[in-house]
Amino acid sequence: MKNKIRFIIPKLIAVTFVVGLLSFVIGLLFKLLVAGTILSALAIFIASQMRNKKSQKMLRERSFPISTDFRADLGAAVRPASHEIKRSHIAIIPIN
Repeated sequence: MKNKIRFIIPKLIAVTFVVGLLSFVIGLLFKLLVAGTILSALAIFIASQMRNKKSQKMLRERSFPISTDFRADLGAAVRPASHEIKRSHIAIIPIN
């Protein structure tokens, strides 16, 4: 019986060491994945905040006050074409 214990104990110690080492490596990988997820979420949040500030700044730079004169209104995206027509030579021509 003593010989069996002497034969089993080194193998049992080796298996315990290997299982402990594997569990340590798996735990370390899990912790790295959690840390990577948290860091990437933080980086995405900071990038979105910077993007929002940049877009708000661009909107403030391009907003011009609306003028009563349609020719001077630079803030309007669409200008009516009816005001662009020169009305000095328009006449009604009768058809007989």
